[in-house]
Amino acid sequence: MRNFDRPGKNDDQEVAPGENMYRLSHKESANVTDNTQSYSYHSKYRRSSRTRLIFFLSIGLIVETTALLVLFIQLILSGQENLELTVVEKKQSQELQRLQPEVEKLRTELAALTASRLPNLTKLEFDKVIPLDLGYVKNIVFTVAGKDSDKHYEYKIVMHNSELTLIHPEVDILFFDRVGIQVGLSRIGFHEDGTPNLDMLERGEVRSFSAMVDLMDDANPEYFRVKIHK
Repeated sequence: MRNFDRPGKNDDQEVAPGENMYRLSHKESANVTDNTQSYSYHSKYRRSSRTRLIFFLSIGLIVETTALLVLFIQLILSGQENLELTVVEKKQSQELQRLQPEVEKLRTELAALTASRLPNLTKLEFDKVIPLDLGYVKNIVFTVAGKDSDKHYEYKIVMHNSELTLIHPEVDILFFDRVGIQVGLSRIGFHEDGTPNLDMLERGEVRSFSAMVDLMDDANPEYFRVKIHK
């Protein structure tokens, strides 16, 4: 008997032209859809990136503008403050100039009052040889040493023995403030306990003695007095 296979389709069989056209059209349509979706995605991504960039640029511009505004305000305030300080300083300078004659007048009156009350006081001047001629004490020089926070006063006194015998110098140097209150004392010829030393001036000898002035705290001496014991 002859076997007849049932007609069917397989890969080797021909496909109708209409069916091929349908497949091509379907495939092209799918490709167009994919391309459209891809383009849409990239377009949205670019728009999103552009939006973020614009946002960050706007933030940066706002921050920079704010900083410039704050700096501008600070410059204006600083200028106003400097102007006010200049005006105040000018007023103070004018006031000082106006009061200067009155201050000098008060100082002169105070010095005259102190001199009349304590006539033996001498004005204390620095870096100047002040003649004394009190017996064997001839002159004295005062100096200021150190900084403002550690300022101290020193002196050098010159003595001359014109006698025929030895002299044991015993001298007190007293210091007074501007109103005549004693603020310090320095002694020559004595130990710290007050006993005389044996440092003698020979006949015809000239000698200088230097020492630091021992003053009360924060005292400003303006007058001094030299007192010879014998």
